Amino acid sequence: MKRIQPKKLIQNTGLFLLAVVFSLGLMFAFIEIPQLLDNFLQTHVGTPQSDPAYNSDKIDLFFDVFAIRWIGYICLGLIFLMIIVGFATKKNSFVWVGGIALFLPVFATFAYSMFYLAGLGLLNVIFFPLQEISFSMIDLGKVVLIPYWILMWFFNLFHWQAHQFIVYMFMISGTLIFVLGVFAWIKVRFADSKVAKHWIYKYSRHPQYLGWIIWSYGLMLFGPSINQMKKSWGWYGTLPWLLSTVVIIGICFLEELKMSEAAGEDYDEYRKRTPFLFPIPGVLRKIVQFPMVLLIRKRRPENQKEIGLTITVYAVLLMALSLFWVDLQPAVNQNTLSVQPYQKEKADLLVTEITREQPRRYRSLQPFAELLSMGTETYSAFHELLEHPDPDVRGYAIQAAGAYHVPEAIPDLIKALNDTLPGIVDAAVRSLGSLKAKQAENELFSMLINQRKVVKANVLLEALSNMGCDKIMPYLEESLNDDFWYYRISALKSMMRIDLEIAKPYLYQYLEDEDPNVRREVVYMLLDSLPADAVPYLEKVIDDEDWDVRFYAKQAIKLINEKKQVSKFTTGPES
Repeated sequence: MKRIQPKKLIQNTGLFLLAVVFSLGLMFAFIEIPQLLDNFLQTHVGTPQSDPAYNSDKIDLFFDVFAIRWIGYICLGLIFLMIIVGFATKKNSFVWVGGIALFLPVFATFAYSMFYLAGLGLLNVIFFPLQEISFSMIDLGKVVLIPYWILMWFFNLFHWQAHQFIVYMFMISGTLIFVLGVFAWIKVRFADSKVAKHWIYKYSRHPQYLGWIIWSYGLMLFGPSINQMKKSWGWYGTLPWLLSTVVIIGICFLEELKMSEAAGEDYDEYRKRTPFLFPIPGVLRKIVQFPMVLLIRKRRPENQKEIGLTITVYAVLLMALSLFWVDLQPAVNQNTLSVQPYQKEKADLLVTEITREQPRRYRSLQPFAELLSMGTETYSAFHELLEHPDPDVRGYAIQAAGAYHVPEAIPDLIKALNDTLPGIVDAAVRSLGSLKAKQAENELFSMLINQRKVVKANVLLEALSNMGCDKIMPYLEESLNDDFWYYRISALKSMMRIDLEIAKPYLYQYLEDEDPNVRREVVYMLLDSLPADAVPYLEKVIDDEDWDVRFYAKQAIKLINEKKQVSKFTTGPES
């Protein structure tokens, strides 16, 4: 048995520990620093504290003022330019920086905010041009989740929700491979050898990159689960991961060109007997290589042009495959129905899907939208859903009647006011309000004055205000004194719907409320209505401690003054 020299043992141990410290430090930094940075940005960088799903006009104003669209196009353009220049000039550093830049939006999933550009979410600006087309574009790499889905399916067979285990399995195994790769690479450098062939390099020609890819896959799965209850925009960021990984694979090809030039036959022999990233069965390898063979008639690219063409085609193919799981709906009002021709078979399938027994958390309004989009021929089926014995089906149908504006459902909604379940009654009140159903005004007002506890007063007041019922003004004034800020705001909004002139004095008063949530919402309301006499009151809050109040107050003043100028120009000086 060969005796190990103490000096060599100490050297190897030292090198291994150095590799471990470096790798774990790097991996830990990528977990901890994003959360710390998000906290810092949330505190020091002002962005709207709004949900794009509910305040799209305010968000668009923010985009316009800060030229977010231009910033997004410039960032994405510069990243791709850097990658192209890197491949063209064989500058690995350029390509690597570009690949990491494409990966950055994955870290945006660490953001703790309702607004997807707040805090670390600012990194989403890189893919903003795609999100302008559809929010779903950021997940146009969803095909890469297949390994995760398979593992989740397997563990579910044993009734184990193994998401966290899978995440850490990828991150830990990726870190281990990275550590071993760094260790082997350092040993080669100390031995002054041109080609690393030993240890983990016997099984992968690029173990560090493989470790990074596996670890970053786990990170991609990890991010969306953080603070998920705070978000309405959660996504996995599969497209950033996919594009970054494809670019990294391109770097591997580029490095092999350099190694072949530097080490000659020694490296070529090593490449023949060692897998590219990891060992895979021959049949699967042929399937993976088929597009490349079809494209360049070779099993590996041999120059920069072929590398660029290969990774581009593979990226496009994988994005195309992802379309099976991604619905690229344009970023439009979610409550707008797209008109579809009536198809009885499809309508029957939708009704079957809606009435199928399933947990409430899996239900949505989407199948109702698809059903109602086929026109009046579906209303008889929809009427049956409004009276369905399953309260979940009944409740969602009632919500859909208001959300997709189905006035034919008003008699059923009035009938639902007598339902035994409070949630059904609440949904019926809201939908009647959305439909401005004057036929229901007396009954809703009766529920208000009789103080039926089935439905909260603010819900009834909101519905009645949508109908223009001025009899509720005393109740709204009473609600303005409520301790909970949301009810004060709800009362102010209801007043505005009935009569802006009556509401204005209250708006100006509550513009100085001690609660920033109230001040913020009042500024939003003034921004929507732009009353000409609001400027002096808005000027009092342009130095408010709340960023939203300051920003939107300034924008409201600007828009009111512009409106005055336009009015002056159109009416003429004599008017």
